[in-house]
Amino acid sequence: MKLDTASEGLSTPEPAPEALIHRSNSREVDLLGFHRLGDRSGLLENHVVREPLHAALFADYDDLTTLRHDFPVILSDRGPDGILSLSDAIDATLQKVAIDDGAMVRQTLEVEHRIRVLLDAGTTGTLSSLWQEVSEAMLSGIAEAIRPAVAKNLATVKAKMRFDGEILDYQPQLSVQLITYLWQKSQLEKSRHLITRIDRLKQKLSDILRVDYLHSSESRSAERLENALGSKDNTVFDFQAMSRILKMAPVGAPLPPKRKQRISDAITVFESQRFVSNDVYTFAFDHCDQALQAFDVRMPEVAKLIKAISIAELEIENRYDASRHDPFYDSFDADHIGREDLALFPTYLVCLVDDAVNEVPDILRGGLPFKVVVVKKSLIGERPRDLLHFGTQGQHLAQMAMGLNDVFVMQAAASSLYQLRDTVMQGLSSDHPALLSLYAGYDYLSAAAATESRVFPTFVFDPSGGAGLATKFQLLGNPAVEQDWQLHNLHFEDADQKKLSEQLAYTLVDFAASDTGFSKHFVRIAKSAWNSDMLPVHTFLETAPDARKGKVPYILLVDENDQLIRAVCDAKIISATEQNLALWHRLQELAGIHNAYVTEALQQVKKEAALQPTEGKVVRSDPKPEAAPTTATAKVAPTVVEEDSTSNEVASDDPWIETIRCTSCNECTDLNGRLFGYDDDLRAHISDPDAGTYKELVEAAENCQVAIIHPGKPRNPDEPGLEDLIVRAAPFMA
Repeated sequence: MKLDTASEGLSTPEPAPEALIHRSNSREVDLLGFHRLGDRSGLLENHVVREPLHAALFADYDDLTTLRHDFPVILSDRGPDGILSLSDAIDATLQKVAIDDGAMVRQTLEVEHRIRVLLDAGTTGTLSSLWQEVSEAMLSGIAEAIRPAVAKNLATVKAKMRFDGEILDYQPQLSVQLITYLWQKSQLEKSRHLITRIDRLKQKLSDILRVDYLHSSESRSAERLENALGSKDNTVFDFQAMSRILKMAPVGAPLPPKRKQRISDAITVFESQRFVSNDVYTFAFDHCDQALQAFDVRMPEVAKLIKAISIAELEIENRYDASRHDPFYDSFDADHIGREDLALFPTYLVCLVDDAVNEVPDILRGGLPFKVVVVKKSLIGERPRDLLHFGTQGQHLAQMAMGLNDVFVMQAAASSLYQLRDTVMQGLSSDHPALLSLYAGYDYLSAAAATESRVFPTFVFDPSGGAGLATKFQLLGNPAVEQDWQLHNLHFEDADQKKLSEQLAYTLVDFAASDTGFSKHFVRIAKSAWNSDMLPVHTFLETAPDARKGKVPYILLVDENDQLIRAVCDAKIISATEQNLALWHRLQELAGIHNAYVTEALQQVKKEAALQPTEGKVVRSDPKPEAAPTTATAKVAPTVVEEDSTSNEVASDDPWIETIRCTSCNECTDLNGRLFGYDDDLRAHISDPDAGTYKELVEAAENCQVAIIHPGKPRNPDEPGLEDLIVRAAPFMA
């Protein structure tokens, strides 16, 4: 069946454009029929994408052992969080001993690479043990003449290494292990604080009882005096005579029996509590119902300990008023416990891996001290209808938790855990309930790809961050956060070894193509059938629906022979991608990026400014429309220049900066202080476009944290490397 791609319905078949009918072995291959309906009847067997091929943009990452990234990590006792990546540990050591010694650096990096290879093969151990194993193997394989020098270098580096501990490579279950490790670190400090508080109260209460006893006649008996001084002084002191003399001294008023009993009861509670300083209670669970049951069972004991702490503090300050306090504490139970009270105790960690999460909302409601970790290895279910929501699958849980408004929420790929370890600790240490929603994938690359493709973007919602959403919500750790996708330039060679380049975005479609579960939604197209009616997915999505007539979207894949393959996807994957992009736009708005309300407010400010009288002076117009700032209160003040009769507009080909959105990070001014400068409000602008090179403009645009630098077109046509620079500048020209 051949269909018109411009038709929204499927009831009006129409012959496909000639360009989209691929003739192979005397058969017609209908790409439009496949794209619109998933109709495979017009396809050849060899068009089916069966094996999980690599996205072309990830072609260089087949062997992660050659890539220095955040994993493996070392679980070390050093540092506040106790986690350090192998790369960071090596770099920190080399900074001390070998920054200028090229041979030592190369040899150390070779040891690091070999450790990665061992871990990838399943070897386990500590950093020091693997270092020793690799060093010995490395030395045995080199010439004897240079062996002593290499051995000395490796021994020097190892001696300066201040980090050791179990070393772990990335695997899907590692996320639970890392978060459990960090949770234990966070609980250790809380337990120490509670132990110190209990021990201090217990000591002060004991002192009150001891003073009361010393003032009593019982403490002045000869036997008590002898026991107090020790038997070695029996021949020196007459304890009977001493007792008779002391009993003649006035005796202080004893503690009232009820007060004495209250103090004794509090001490008993402190000595019998089971929340800290023992291993009676466990606080880590793998089911929500188990954690809730343990919490409910322990609440009476929590109330008893809170009551004892409160009474102890009143007694120590001698502020306990029986007439007022007895009625309150006689009825004190678990219903009197508040969030501040629960914050004293260890939190409950619940780790769910590819498990049902129906109970998660209940466990997060009400401010209970639960830290819930949900780790997903897949972002699509097994039911056919799950594909319809693939673009948003996996994100609904974090979005729901954020809607509770009182829960610390972090959504991230597990591949980002090392970079986000401070944020993880922030959530685990928070007095609020916390949800850490993670996607682990099947390896490091698949997890990282979920973030790159916007399938599982990173964000954090901290209810204690401030009064407004702008301070509570952060869209962090995502590439090109102000754009739909991050665009990359893919460089490759054709059959004639001609160098070519194509600009691509890694989207949900690329992510899905790497999973065999989606193979039926793709067909591979021979290079001989490539044509101009095939559009890259990101270009297809940017094309208006009416203009998509006769077009099909494709992605570039790489097969086992490193050959480029175009794969056309069906409409279901495109629909899922559009849903995914809509959700990304919503997250951007929450973060104040391209916010419709802010944009409307800014336009109103500009309109009002344009209507203000300028007293015969000309207002210089901006070279480009300014993007929305991150707050609705931002004002745009027109720049007044000398009198003129014409508008002094800046040419659109000139470099320019969205000055109003500058964060004053100094990156561009540090690159070239004559090309870039600051205005009176410390916001960057182009000082002199001829004071630098086009390369500097492009590098500044690429490095800008908020993507506000636009390089324009080259001013010097003879500058070297302009062809590549123009390609690199393209994403920043809009």
